[in-house]
Amino acid sequence: MNINEQFKAVVFDVDGTLFDTLPSLSAAANEVLAKAGMSDVSMSLLQSALNEGLRPMFRQAIALQSVPVDAVAASQLEIECMAHYGRRWLSTAPLFAGVTDALAALKLRGLKLGICTNRDPASTEVLLAAASITDSFDAIVCLGDTPLPKPAADPLLLLMERLAVSPAEVLYVGDSGMDARCAQLSRVRFAAHLGGYAEQAGDLLPNVLSFGGYDQLTSWVLDQRSALFSPVSFTLPRPINLSY
Repeated sequence: MNINEQFKAVVFDVDGTLFDTLPSLSAAANEVLAKAGMSDVSMSLLQSALNEGLRPMFRQAIALQSVPVDAVAASQLEIECMAHYGRRWLSTAPLFAGVTDALAALKLRGLKLGICTNRDPASTEVLLAAASITDSFDAIVCLGDTPLPKPAADPLLLLMERLAVSPAEVLYVGDSGMDARCAQLSRVRFAAHLGGYAEQAGDLLPNVLSFGGYDQLTSWVLDQRSALFSPVSFTLPRPINLSY
């Protein structure tokens, strides 16, 4: 990839990147487990599974029960958990600090914005609408839009097709090793959100930027764009004296 190519688009993951969704998902899962007479599971034990999607996260909660749960009961509990989450918890997840301002600043500079997530389309739509940021995005690719989810390159490649940009023109912002791998396979530069759900910093490599606050991301992206258009200083040659 050409690392000096100008960014034309910034693409975001959802869970752990734009939204802090783990607390609400964990609460929904534990309420369903408690109702079924099962044990609570701490958020830290569900964190890595969330990168694969909502249902894999709940399956992790089932797998961590001290008493094995048969497949039929586990399937029914999963259905109940997704329904309970949608009714009670889905729209309560907050954006990470600074996201709204960052999206506005990037949009103002003419960048295309996209979402590439392993979350299902319906819940993604609800989250974006609850935070009033739906209109910020030019294209969205969710779980089920491609045959393979992240970390395969398929979702990000589809999103680039919808945005009409090349890999060299894209920055993908995520919080997990799955996001880093998807970016790498897609030949896209990756920015790592350190406030998300990665188990360790090494999971977020390779990246061109790791950031804690969204003001850092915004400044870095805009600085990269400005550097490509910095005026070139030069000295005019002195006129040649032809008289003799």
